[in-house]
Amino acid sequence: MGFGFDTSAEDIKVFLDEAEEMLQNMEGGILRLEKESDNPEVVQEIFRAAHTLKGSSATLGHQRMAELTHSMENVLDKVRKGKLEVTGAVVDTLFACLDVLKAYKEEIATGEESGVSAQSILEQLAAIDRTGSAAPAAAASLPAQPPAAASSMPAGLPQLTPADEEKVKSAPVRGMTAFWAHMQLDKNAAMPAVRAFQTLLAVGDIGEVVRSWPTQEEVEEDKVGDDMKLVFVTRESMEVVRTTLEGIPEVKILAVSPLSLATPAPAPAAAAAVVAEPANAEVAMPLATLTADPEGAPRREATATAGQIKGAKNSSRTVRVDVEVLDNLMNTVGELVIERTRLLQVLTHLETDREGDEASQVMSSALAQIGRLTGNLQDEIQRARMLPVDNLFRKFPRMVRDVAQKAGKEIEFVVQGEETELDRSVIEEIGDPLMHLLRNSVDHGVEPPMDRLKVGKLAKGTVTLEALREENRIVISVRDDGRGIDPQRIRASAVKKGLLSEDAARRLSDNEAINLIWAPGFSTAEKVSDISGRGVGLDVVHKNIEKLNGSVEIRTEVGKGTEFRVKLPLTLAIIRALQVEVLDTTYCIELSSVVETDRIPTSEIKTVRQREVIVKRGEVIPLLRLVDAFGQQRPADFVEPEEVFVVIVAVMGKQIGLVVDNLIGEGDVVIKPLGKFIGDIPGISGATIMGNGDVAIILDISSLVNTVQTELNRQEAALSR
Repeated sequence: MGFGFDTSAEDIKVFLDEAEEMLQNMEGGILRLEKESDNPEVVQEIFRAAHTLKGSSATLGHQRMAELTHSMENVLDKVRKGKLEVTGAVVDTLFACLDVLKAYKEEIATGEESGVSAQSILEQLAAIDRTGSAAPAAAASLPAQPPAAASSMPAGLPQLTPADEEKVKSAPVRGMTAFWAHMQLDKNAAMPAVRAFQTLLAVGDIGEVVRSWPTQEEVEEDKVGDDMKLVFVTRESMEVVRTTLEGIPEVKILAVSPLSLATPAPAPAAAAAVVAEPANAEVAMPLATLTADPEGAPRREATATAGQIKGAKNSSRTVRVDVEVLDNLMNTVGELVIERTRLLQVLTHLETDREGDEASQVMSSALAQIGRLTGNLQDEIQRARMLPVDNLFRKFPRMVRDVAQKAGKEIEFVVQGEETELDRSVIEEIGDPLMHLLRNSVDHGVEPPMDRLKVGKLAKGTVTLEALREENRIVISVRDDGRGIDPQRIRASAVKKGLLSEDAARRLSDNEAINLIWAPGFSTAEKVSDISGRGVGLDVVHKNIEKLNGSVEIRTEVGKGTEFRVKLPLTLAIIRALQVEVLDTTYCIELSSVVETDRIPTSEIKTVRQREVIVKRGEVIPLLRLVDAFGQQRPADFVEPEEVFVVIVAVMGKQIGLVVDNLIGEGDVVIKPLGKFIGDIPGISGATIMGNGDVAIILDISSLVNTVQTELNRQEAALSR
């Protein structure tokens, strides 16, 4: 059954963005807490995230999320006060809370109830809270709280809407206090509307304005008198509230007081927990996050306000932009690149026909400037699409911990190069392949503690995830210090599974044998693991990386460990390509997959097992004629030239030579998808528009290489039978 919230779609979007950040902070904090249980900053980081999430979720109206984060605060508060020891049970319970909170976040995102109940987790938190408490806190030791006001509306305060009343009533649940204030604007003020707006901003800096008279819209329209009333909620004390209001020029405070409306009293346990929260904890502003002084530090209102103003100024330098907007901008830039190329071609003809003409020289200068501007625009849009891989990497520590616990292993997980930037479209697609590689490294790469000790290693294994930039590509490395991949075991497993004959397996080099792990369903595991198996699922990893125009290299040493090096393009929108021609059709080959180009005499082309090959530096390279790959037909009077152009390409260490009619040159091309009506065509990944308006085909090199390799393997298997 679906449910909705009494708020705008934009507010929900902002909440989801903030909630994702808070959940990630909590997950990272809990992981650190397991290792640094005596570090107060770690506990404070988790508490701050839970506190912020509690406030914003309560404002949004998701009470179950607010209740769960509130119970987490109770436990975390005891930890930071030294009344509760951080044990494995405490960490596991906090992680269980995190899983439920993620489910609740999805409820808000989809508008559909997940069916996830937090009752058992709440009971665990309550049990930890009870048994971990050293002694009941004395009332005198609690921070002073503002006195409760009468439950009736103050005299002279206009009527609140039901939604406003709900915000006031829920303030204590969120650890906040509701206030009402009555101010008088100076009658001699030159701009009373400005002073009224300053008042709204000042209150917004320390809390949330529930309702104002006049409203913000009326203030902006200069519809103000000399009287102003406010209802707002804040975590600040009465002293801070009064100091803030007194700091506004030409505004006199007539009255300011806590506000309480008639509402059912909270349960004793919940009430005690709210009172127990420190008065100077972080301000839980709805749908936003503010920083505050650490607990116990003397609070200086002037300094805090200055810090908040500085933070507001810094935040104004960034805006959230929908991904679709960035995609549209990139497409527009791509069209500009195409038109720039067309203009360049036109200019070339003009200069040929009218050499030295002044008009053509002016056009040449203008076109050069357009070229520079287009290039700058392309670079800036590309920068806007780039994100640090930290956004992806931060999801893995929890997964590695859980897999290690389930496998009974001790793992030190090291993350490096988180600041390396990658196109967000690539980041979205590479998450699953990296997850598979990490799970396999933990479950099958690193040995059990006793096995490691027997061979002189430390009981705790190390798994490292690293990102770095190499020229125009990003390399993501997943490596472990485990047992390594034994090519002999790979060969034996391939023979046992009937993939190769014993003779064919013996002829494989070690590198070729190791690359068999990419075969579908291949595994050397003696028993099936519900976590992973080295080889199980790796064919999916291989395919997904190829779809990104990427590649993966395996480096391994028996007894020392294994490294998977995933190489990815910086972006999927614009690529540098080699343009070739076959039967008056232009094809584009991504430059990163090109090893070399050569002009080969046809006499050097040999036929081995019905496949044309050439020999380069002692290595046999199979050939694929593009004219045959796509079923094109040569004219009946076609005469084979004495020399042919060959483009040698490589994917995952496998090389083939593409035979083409002509080499055109290099250039940037904008990738255009073929569309759902055309569908997936083997060997073709997309299309682009050339400067002359013609359509060029972008080749899927991975598909072409695999087609040739599959045919070679089939022939090998047939001969071995």
